[in-house]
Amino acid sequence: MKTFVDCLRQQAARHGDTRGYVFVEDRRRRMTETGRLTYGGLDRQAMRLGAGLVEDGLADHPVLLLYPAGLPFLSAFFGCLYARAIAVPAPLPDTDPRALERAENIINDAGIRLVLTDTAHAQTLRRWLAEAGLDRSVRLLATDASPAAETRPDQRSLPAVRPETTAYLQYTSGSTGEPRGVIVSHGNLLHNSRQIHHLLGSPRDGWGAGWLPHYHDMGLVGQLLQPLYTGANMALASPVAFVARPPLWLEMISHYRARATMAPNFAYEWLARTLRDEHLRGLDLSCLEWALNGAEPLRASTLDKLTERLGPAGFRRRMWAPAYGLAEATLLVTGTPRDQGPRTAHFAPTHLEQHRAVRAPQSSGTELISSGHTVDTDLLIVDPHTHIPVADGHIGEVWVAGPSVAQGYWRRSAATEETFHACTRDRSGPFLRTGDLGFLADGELFVTGRLKELMIVNGRNLYPQDIEEAAHRVHPAAGAAAAFSVTSDGEHIVLVQEVRPNRLDGLPQADLAARIRRHTKKAAGCPVSVLLVERNAVPRTTSGKIRRLRAKSLLLADELPVLHADVHSRLAPLLPTPTAQSTQRPDPLRKDTLAP
Repeated sequence: MKTFVDCLRQQAARHGDTRGYVFVEDRRRRMTETGRLTYGGLDRQAMRLGAGLVEDGLADHPVLLLYPAGLPFLSAFFGCLYARAIAVPAPLPDTDPRALERAENIINDAGIRLVLTDTAHAQTLRRWLAEAGLDRSVRLLATDASPAAETRPDQRSLPAVRPETTAYLQYTSGSTGEPRGVIVSHGNLLHNSRQIHHLLGSPRDGWGAGWLPHYHDMGLVGQLLQPLYTGANMALASPVAFVARPPLWLEMISHYRARATMAPNFAYEWLARTLRDEHLRGLDLSCLEWALNGAEPLRASTLDKLTERLGPAGFRRRMWAPAYGLAEATLLVTGTPRDQGPRTAHFAPTHLEQHRAVRAPQSSGTELISSGHTVDTDLLIVDPHTHIPVADGHIGEVWVAGPSVAQGYWRRSAATEETFHACTRDRSGPFLRTGDLGFLADGELFVTGRLKELMIVNGRNLYPQDIEEAAHRVHPAAGAAAAFSVTSDGEHIVLVQEVRPNRLDGLPQADLAARIRRHTKKAAGCPVSVLLVERNAVPRTTSGKIRRLRAKSLLLADELPVLHADVHSRLAPLLPTPTAQSTQRPDPLRKDTLAP
């Protein structure tokens, strides 16, 4: 097996119409299966679409895939792979101007000539393309409206696909900058799939279950393609269905006896917050072998809380599989072996501030979770300024090398050189610069934060997630938050904190802000200015990650809906005047994020 085209063909030949994917929806608060697609059916549909794309001259050209959550995306994705077209998964834009702008930027950046979608969204997308002035250069095709060919295309009519062939462009969600198209080859994809399989094994004779979006690396590689690589079945749902009713996720695991699932930490946190005792009745989660947690900083409190909450349904701590990865490395970089469970350790906060990891007693230490170890990947911790590797127990930037590292950024040679071709001071390399900070201890990676988001105050290195976590623990009304530093006669920390009005229980906003400021000052060791904002005002990526630098720019541009400010006097001139007290009603669910 040299490409993922080979992978689908082998699984279709081996399993035919006996294994594949199912899609479920939440209908009247009941899980309902609404579609199935076997490996044999996927192979047939993909070959027919691929033959059409070849006839249209799309081989080696990017093709944008704008689909809702569901099975038609899979046929379109593999149709592109069969045709040697470059698949470009992206969020289906709606009326939100930001989502439309993102899709337009991808079209321009990738040089898109064809957009694939389904019939239900074709008319809306055609109207949008016309309004954006793109309809003259970009054609749109609804793949479910195309007449089905009566005969299977001759496989020899499809172009040759090799390990170095580009499979797809993974547009990053842009938590710290503009989205960029990561070039992922078939070789990258197969190598990463082997790493995942080596660490976690596979539910070869069983099921997986999940709801992650198909346009992000964890959803695409981990949730959609890994089951195909191992020949497992997979139950899928939409991200919107999960956010609206989180117990649906557990019902999928229990009903299909799923052995594997995965999600970012915020999803497990949202599940823990919303679960009620009645949601667990009749559920059996003892089938799970691993629940991967990655894509953002891990919180020990989330793992502990959910382990206890799901314990009566058969969930065990050993099922947790913390991991670390990024789109530029296809997906997985480090992971925790199946059945090992999460490994945590406590470190002295004062030493962490000086970029050193020194063990400390549980009572006084900061608890960090190991993201596991590598399999067939070289990983170094490097001083980001001197490019000299540091010893174990010292914090630096995570650098990675190996066959899973992608080919670079689409049409961005300077950014590719800077990020993918880094060398150490002694000219060892090339390495991928991840932009993440961490350290190695006993061969395992502990991630501490993002290099660009590190706050340096009075010579101390502070991590935003530590301050955000401290605020989160203050009161149930404290929702998502973004911490960052601003300069005004020195460096000062600002916390933009969302408020859940329905959880205040009569507590005045001024009192909530004062409580948060006291607790975060203790966590940070210095004053923290607190700005309370409306729910869903903290900017996030489409995968739910907090965009801290975007929050900072919005604040300084007076574009955040501030409800109450409790700030340092030196910052007052820089910050906007709070709006009138909020109407105290929850905002409707934003469709462009997964975060609650």
